[in-house]
Amino acid sequence: MMRIRVLLFGPEAAAAGCDGVDVEVEDATCAGVLIALAEQHPALRSAAASARLAVNRELSPAQREIRAGDELALIGLVSGG
Repeated sequence: MMRIRVLLFGPEAAAAGCDGVDVEVEDATCAGVLIALAEQHPALRSAAASARLAVNRELSPAQREIRAGDELALIGLVSGG
């Protein structure tokens, strides 16, 4: 089991009422973090379903492994032009 801090911005931070949350994961991949985020923080469930994670400031694929010390940020959908 690994504890991971996920940074939040914009509407996701407003929904959670803070700028970051901790999640406990067994599957330390981006996909596993998003699943755990939705389960452990219900206010972020809809965001986690459509968002991506940035790991160390780079958008990352679902299968990317998370390592101790990585910086994670939830990147929600953005629209506009």
